[in-house]
Amino acid sequence: MTTAPGELPLLGHSLALLRRDRIGYLTSLQRLGDIVEVKIGTRPYLVLNSADLVRTVMVEQAKSFAPGRIFNKARPYVGDGLFTAEGTEHNRQRRMVQPAFHRAEVARYVARVSEVTRKQVAEWTPGDTVEMGRQMHILTSEIIGQTMFRAPEACEVVRVARDQLPALLQGLGMRTLLPDLFTRIPTPVNRRFDEACDSLRNSSQRLVESYRKNHSDLGDFISMLMAARDGRTDTAFTDAEIRDQVMTLLIAGIETPATTLTWALYEIAHRPELQDRIVAEATDPADVNSLQFTDAVVQEALRLHHPLWMLMRRAVEPVTIGGVSITPGTEVIYSPAALHRDPTIFADPLRFQPERWLDATPEMQRALIPFGVGNRQCIGDHFAWSMMKICIATIAAERRLTLPAGFTPKTIISSIVHLADLPMVMHRRERNS
Repeated sequence: MTTAPGELPLLGHSLALLRRDRIGYLTSLQRLGDIVEVKIGTRPYLVLNSADLVRTVMVEQAKSFAPGRIFNKARPYVGDGLFTAEGTEHNRQRRMVQPAFHRAEVARYVARVSEVTRKQVAEWTPGDTVEMGRQMHILTSEIIGQTMFRAPEACEVVRVARDQLPALLQGLGMRTLLPDLFTRIPTPVNRRFDEACDSLRNSSQRLVESYRKNHSDLGDFISMLMAARDGRTDTAFTDAEIRDQVMTLLIAGIETPATTLTWALYEIAHRPELQDRIVAEATDPADVNSLQFTDAVVQEALRLHHPLWMLMRRAVEPVTIGGVSITPGTEVIYSPAALHRDPTIFADPLRFQPERWLDATPEMQRALIPFGVGNRQCIGDHFAWSMMKICIATIAAERRLTLPAGFTPKTIISSIVHLADLPMVMHRRERNS
């Protein structure tokens, strides 16, 4: 094991991890070995530069690890839902939430996605320039609102989530990498973060209370959670636990798909032939299984532009990973975004090339971990994947997209990596084109 160069007194490698090209920095560590030590402040962390080692931590040796610093930092603000819960409590919650994402339920959700997308696309007047990043956040929030909730009161919490997520994610990213003292300084970032968390928590709480008071069983996400009981512990969710699950759903269900869709649309705008191939197979955009090339576009967007640039796990018992002995309390870091750019696995890794997934090798498939692996794999991965495919197919079928002349993309990195803005010119899609 080697230590990354460039360590600064007291700061360690924190400045490198806070710079604009954070993914580039983490990718550069790959040439130093499968496990590289960095320091955040004065505390050491181990960066895993191998997808196989990540699978070891998340699957084979999962019991030796708990969620790390990022999750601990997030828990007081976003609650103790599936994203932050640990150990047996996480397993209990997963068993109880899982029915809401069974295949039959996902099929019901998916049936609404194309309809919601077509309605929004209809508002994009041909010839207009649309800020696509904002539009994708509106779209994914509408999809979550109309598939997961049936009570009209849910409109409020969906709106709050859509509007407050940027401030929440920016603040969470800063709090993960900076000393705890930073959280007590009333900076604009901290104030916006606190306000965003309070708004999302309070609106989620009001929604749960409204369900208890006004709705017996609507057959939707919250109704399922209210009726759920764990077969092993014979416990039910408290209202506070349901609130935390709602917050988790909104954060994960809106932000990650919206960011991925924005990147995907940016990439296909560069290459009209990609749009043509998507349109050619999208005779029925709601038929998820027919969208094979669109599926490759989503895979490539999640590979090249994965929103999560850093995740962590903390060892809870002595364990050996990749020949390195790890003591309890040691934090390990892995970056899906950097792992997906490993040139030893992905040829020409910085090129957007959906075609690579049409004949992907087992090594490529194994190295792609867009929704995590193991018992902490995203519980809504199948729905999210289907949603993104249908959205892309529907948009491409209804509008031809181009970028303004001279447009240069700029990225913003908080807890995730996203485009600062994406102006796109709308053109009417001729049915015979």
